[in-house]
Amino acid sequence: MLFANRRLAGNAESDIRAYLSKECGIPESSIYLCGVEQMELWMKRFSGVPKMADLDPVDGPLLVSPDDLAEVVMALAQQGALVTQVIDHPPTERVSYDKKNYLNNMTEDYAKAQRKRFLKDTPQIQAFLAAPANADLLSQYESIVDEFQFKIIAHRRDYQTFDRVMEYLIDQLYGRDAALRQHKHKRLTRAVLFYMYWNCDIGEVEDAAS
Repeated sequence: MLFANRRLAGNAESDIRAYLSKECGIPESSIYLCGVEQMELWMKRFSGVPKMADLDPVDGPLLVSPDDLAEVVMALAQQGALVTQVIDHPPTERVSYDKKNYLNNMTEDYAKAQRKRFLKDTPQIQAFLAAPANADLLSQYESIVDEFQFKIIAHRRDYQTFDRVMEYLIDQLYGRDAALRQHKHKRLTRAVLFYMYWNCDIGEVEDAAS
């Protein structure tokens, strides 16, 4: 039995088992690969095990899974013209950007830098997610923002700026997925994360006018 530190796609699992079988002379039927999704299921089923190991997910770091986001970013990257086209009129913000930044304690300098670099990408990302052909990717995106938002709420501390939350998420995404940390995909990953914030999918929005 071998444990992986990420999720295992069906093709990847069979390829790895075939390679190990060939190199080690072990029948494929005797090899079991355990990805993080299986470990998560076991920890939920056998809830006493995390307690024995003194693991409390509530007190743990803000860890997020990059897998669904990686698929969305890869699909966006394949349509490069869609996300690199510069428009003259950016989309209308859903709530006041200044008020949202105030509610989330995002610093002025960080907010300006984010808006300057990534605002022009938001309408293309929105159009991509809204396309009927990308319904499955939209569903993955919605799953991503649910995970991010709930984990931000659960793990964020009041003294933190939202700058730190955004950079921590970026570090997690780059660190846990090789595709996202490729030079050609780094900027697009940041653009999608900014879109989540701009579109009010993550972060506080209460008391902000729509």
